[in-house]
Amino acid sequence: MFDSYAEIFAERGAAYHAAMAACPRARDAEFHAVLEPLRNPPEGLLCDMPSGGGYLAAHLPPGLRYVGVDPSDDFIDACPAGLDRIKADLVAVPLDDASVDYIVSLAALHHEPDLPSVFREMRRLLRAGGRAVIADVAIDTAPAVFLNGFVHANNPMGHEGHFLDDRIAGLLENAGFMISDDRLVDVPWKFETRGEAGQFCSQLFWMPSLDAGAVADAMDREIGFFASDGQIHLRWQLRRITCSA
Repeated sequence: MFDSYAEIFAERGAAYHAAMAACPRARDAEFHAVLEPLRNPPEGLLCDMPSGGGYLAAHLPPGLRYVGVDPSDDFIDACPAGLDRIKADLVAVPLDDASVDYIVSLAALHHEPDLPSVFREMRRLLRAGGRAVIADVAIDTAPAVFLNGFVHANNPMGHEGHFLDDRIAGLLENAGFMISDDRLVDVPWKFETRGEAGQFCSQLFWMPSLDAGAVADAMDREIGFFASDGQIHLRWQLRRITCSA
C-alpha cells in the first residue's frame, strides 16, 4: 500500500491531471473558497503546497505571485509553461526562511503521514504576519465516507485518507500558527452531465475498472447531486482553516 502523497501521485498523478484537463472548471468553487480569506491582499508571494498541476494559479487575485511545490514529476510536468514551480518534498522545501507571504494547501494533506513536520515547514517558510489557508476534507463528512469507502474499494491502490479531525488545530498551534477561522465550506463541483461527473471522478480518484455511470450512481447515492443553472453539481464540502504566523 502506498502511504504518502509523493508515493500515491508518482503512480496516479497523470490520471488526476487528465481529469482536471478534461473538466478544468469543475472545482472552481474549491479554488475560490481557499483563496477567499486572502481577498484583496497586499502584494506578495503565495506558495501552493502541494500544488498538483498548478491549478490554483489561474485563480489568484491581482498582485500575488505564485510558486508551486510538489514532489510528483507528473504534476510538475503538467504545470503551465512559465509557471514558477519546485519539485520538492513537503518537509524540505528549498526556499529561505520567512520567504513567502502566503501559503495555501488544498485537498491534499489527507495523504501526508507526518502533518506536524509539514506544518513546521510551512511555518518556517512563512514570514511573520503572513497567512496560511489549509482546506481539506473533514472527517465523518460525506466526501470522507465516499473516499475511504467507495473509492478505497475501487481504486487499485486503495484510498485511506487521514482527514481533518480534532487534532488538526493543536498541530497547527504547536507548529507556531495562530488560527483565526475554522469552518466547513460548501464547494460544489459542477458538470454538464452526470456522465461527465462520473468520468471526472473515475479518473481523478483512479477507478479504472468502473464505467462513468457506476461512479456517478455512487456519487449521487453517497454525496448527492443538485441541478442549478442548467448544470449538475456535486455536494462537495471541505474544512477550511485560516492561520497567521
